This record gives sequence, C-alpha cells and structure tokens, in this order.
Amino acid sequence: MTKQRNRNRWFVQIGFALAAFLAFSQIAIAQDSSPTAAEMEGDAMVRSMDPSALPDGWTLPEKVGHVTNYLVHEWYQNLTKGEQARADEWGISFSINDANLDLETSLAAVDDLVSQGVDVLNFTPVNEEASGPKITEVAATGLPIICESSPTAGCTTLVSIDDYAAGFKVGVWAGNYVNENLGGQAVVLDVGLPALTTTVARSTGFWDGLVSVLGDNATLAQSVDGQGLKDQAVTVSADALTAHPDVNVIFGINDDSALGGMQSYEAAGLDMDALLVVGFGCEGNACKDALAEGSPYKVSAAMFPEYQGRLLIDAGIVAFNGVELPPHLIAPSTPITADNLGDFYTLEDGAYSANFDAIAQISVEGES
Repeated sequence: MTKQRNRNRWFVQIGFALAAFLAFSQIAIAQDSSPTAAEMEGDAMVRSMDPSALPDGWTLPEKVGHVTNYLVHEWYQNLTKGEQARADEWGISFSINDANLDLETSLAAVDDLVSQGVDVLNFTPVNEEASGPKITEVAATGLPIICESSPTAGCTTLVSIDDYAAGFKVGVWAGNYVNENLGGQAVVLDVGLPALTTTVARSTGFWDGLVSVLGDNATLAQSVDGQGLKDQAVTVSADALTAHPDVNVIFGINDDSALGGMQSYEAAGLDMDALLVVGFGCEGNACKDALAEGSPYKVSAAMFPEYQGRLLIDAGIVAFNGVELPPHLIAPSTPITADNLGDFYTLEDGAYSANFDAIAQISVEGES
C-alpha cells in the first residue's frame, strides 16, 4: 500500500505539467513520426554540411543572430561558443542577444535583430506559448527561424534532443544501477522544472525508464521545482530531504538541479555512498568533473551543447537556401558516465574539448 500511495503521489504532483507534456508530445509525434521525403532529405543535409564544400548554387547567410533566454547559464555559454565557432568556419557574422529570463526583453530582442537585417534568427524562448505570436509574425516575412531547446509556434524547425527519450535512457541506466548497487529499491527526489514541456518530458521519461526496470520497487518521495537554477535547487531539495531522508536517488533536469540536490543531500549529513545522482545535459565542467571523480553523480543524459551549436548554424544555412526541414531536428543524446566520458570529450589543461565525430555517430533513429 505504501508503494501504491507513493506512486499515486507522483501522478498528483506532476499531473498538470504532465498534461501539458502529453499535449505537446502528441503534436510532436504527429509531426515527427512520419517525416516527408523532403524533410528527411533536409535533415540529412543539415547533418552532412561541410564548410569546405557548399552545395552548388547555394549562398550563405551574411548574418545570423541568436536570442537566448539565459546566457549566464553554462549550457548557453557553450552552445553559443559552438555557434560562433561554426559561423566562423563558414565566414558568417554571428551575434547574441540575451533575454536574461525576461519575456519582454526576449521579444524586443527579436525585433532588434530583425531590424538589423539578420538572414537567420536562432531563438530560445523564455516562455514557449507567449513567444508564439511574435515568432509567427516574424516567420510570415519568410525569415528562417531556428528554435533551440523548446518548441514555439512559427519556428522553421526545432533543434533539440528528444527530451523524453533521453530521460528514458538514463532512467533505464539508473534502474540497472539501483539493482546492482542499491539493493534494488529506489526512493526518488525529482528536482524538476514544471514550467517547460521539455523539462517535464525529461522527468517523465526518467521515471518511465526507471519503472521499466524496477517496477513497484521505484517510489517517488517528492517532485520539487528547482527552476533549473542551482541555488533554488539547493533550497527546495533541502526541504524535501528533511521530509524524506530515505531518498537514495536524485534526478535533476539539468546539471544545476542535479548538483544542487546532491549538495543538499551532503549538507544534510546523509550517506553519500548510498546515493545515486542522475543529471541532464552535462554541459559544463562541473558534471564532467563529478563523473570523473567518482562522486554519487554517476550518469547524465549528455546534450553536447557545442555540437548542438553547430547544428543550429547548419540548419539555418539549409533553411536559408529554401530546403524543407522537419519540425524537429533531433540532436544526439546518450547516457554519459565515467566509463565513456573520454569517448566524447578530451581533457587537456583543465579544459574539455568535444569529439564531434563521436557525437555525430550517436543514433537518433527511433526517437520521438
């Protein structure tokens, strides 16, 4: 009965957010499950773009601008570095306008870049729904708009991972780890972000993957809103762990959420050897160092921001030349651990450099 109550509490806690995710996922499935031949061709073109061999008859956009939602975050710092490096390879002028999590600033930044005459707009929404009218308005002018991370009405395509599939993969990994190392019982703290459909998809995918391995031996102690920020994650996780000291698995929807939850667990004086931390993104040094050092942070659904930055620029070039793209251009993701970290990143003088060839080989078939 206790396990059933815990499972019921999971559905009550994320019910409204899950409903939003399901509405989004139904749209995504309808869009992504049966791509047209033209969309498949466009997808393949993006993934095979080569700055030394522009297709015959194509022209390059002179200016590409990206309206980011929160540039202080390490994900966007590394993503935009990837965009800048790729734009430099092509000889394209690249600029960034940051909204700093403010919707009005975000929409004003769109107008600013359009007035500057950008040829392609890359866009990360602060708010998916509220950004739709502006993006739809600008898209009507024929400007290619490449959305990043979150879906927004009007986008030419969305470049992002399949959040649910990536969450499911690390959930399966976590379930196997729990069976092998934690006695087969998982009591989970979910440090989520219910405001975005994509981050709800991560939590939902993780839970479904975990349960696919553990069944009723997985229970959810609590789901909290860490807002994707470490300080907030520390605060809400501390309260949750006070109420649920039996937690032995922490899932975070990004690095800050996972690391914040782990920090609270340690501060509470709980047994770090009995803890598994599962993250998402692995966008910066903190995740990679935690994996390499053998901390409770054992696995993350790697999102490879440097590689996604390249995809954004290449998708914009393809769209600029009139090629049809799928609604969702899926970026690669895979569970990354201490064992395979070196396959995808090389550490030299304290800096990690991405192995783009290895990342490109990660299969995205069958996702979405």
